[in-house]
Amino acid sequence: MRALVISDTHFGAWTGRDLLREEFFLERLAPQLDAIDELIFLGDLFDFLFGSVGEAVDASAGLLSLIAEHMTGKRLVFLAGNHDHHLVHREAENRLEAQLATGRSPLVTGEPIDSAAPGPGYFRSFLARRLPGVEVEIAYPTYSFAGVLCTHGHYLDPHARLAGTRGDRLLTRVLWGIASGGPEQPKTIEDYESTITLLTEWLYIAAQMPHGTHAQQNVFRAVQRASRAVSALDLPVRGVKRLAAELQERGRGPTHDPLPSVEHFDSVVRDEAERQRREQPASAAAWPPPAYPAASVISPSDPSERALEAFARVVLNLGWSSEAHRIVFAHTHQPLACVRSSKDTRTRYWNSGSWIYEPDLSSRQAYASYLQHAWPGTAVVIDDEDTEPRLLELLSDLNPLAGGRGLPATE
Repeated sequence: MRALVISDTHFGAWTGRDLLREEFFLERLAPQLDAIDELIFLGDLFDFLFGSVGEAVDASAGLLSLIAEHMTGKRLVFLAGNHDHHLVHREAENRLEAQLATGRSPLVTGEPIDSAAPGPGYFRSFLARRLPGVEVEIAYPTYSFAGVLCTHGHYLDPHARLAGTRGDRLLTRVLWGIASGGPEQPKTIEDYESTITLLTEWLYIAAQMPHGTHAQQNVFRAVQRASRAVSALDLPVRGVKRLAAELQERGRGPTHDPLPSVEHFDSVVRDEAERQRREQPASAAAWPPPAYPAASVISPSDPSERALEAFARVVLNLGWSSEAHRIVFAHTHQPLACVRSSKDTRTRYWNSGSWIYEPDLSSRQAYASYLQHAWPGTAVVIDDEDTEPRLLELLSDLNPLAGGRGLPATE
């Protein structure tokens, strides 16, 4: 049995380019669906925090049609992430309301909310209608395949904030205080869910308002204009070439190709800046270009160690390391293959990366770091006959850090 794990398409998000709404990228993914028995979608299929529900669902049409075409008689397992966490929250509300409708109030009877209580279940019905002949399972927060534990990974955010700015640390303690009634760090799934829901539901409500996403963009651009202080092209040429050499040494680019020139980098950056202006015009200065906002605590261009250590803390707190020593997570948009944390050297981690393009174009350094740590178009294969999962990099030939031409123009 073989499964393919993909995540973070972020359909509908204004914060980046959701690649799998475009035919070129669907064609790159399609052959992988023929060779598997199960597709595990590891969260953030939709972006309900930076996009409307209607736009997000419409944007997913191409991918869902591709799955329906290639996976008849196979399985799709869906796990929510933080950006489509409202699906989890809504189902919990539906179960509670169904229980209340029968006169069984948990507050009065002391009964827990019945997880089997009927509810509208619109998302399951939606998938069943769009994917005829495909077996659908909805799981949360974890799912296991061939002894590999899979989860989105958004529980890492509270721990990652502790290593951030003073404002991040203050926000984290406030959220913990509201969610758990005290300053203690989250230790149970209920603790993490309470902390996550406080932010996700607020952002969900804001994004679904009549002018919600437009207001989000205006606020972001105002903050960006106020903080803009550096040139977009400040990384020395030697830094670009050093990063390119490192990438090639790690096997993430054709070693026989020449190292990319700084002119090549500049061309890619300027082309992307022009595309952003064309699709999302802003009243900002002509340069630097409007950057994408970080949609999570961890910026995709950050080194991956911070996110890994934060996620390892979650794994230890929840006892997941006793269930599996191979874990696949997502959320950070930073693909990883068989890495270990200093907190638990027995457990090995993979990250499925993303299918959203959200480069930081504020400098050559930021752009090169994004190319190194978070180039999109990745997936993880889990095969029950293999000893460990395998990372696929389906767009690696386009990576400018490996001499590629960058992503093709928007369709």
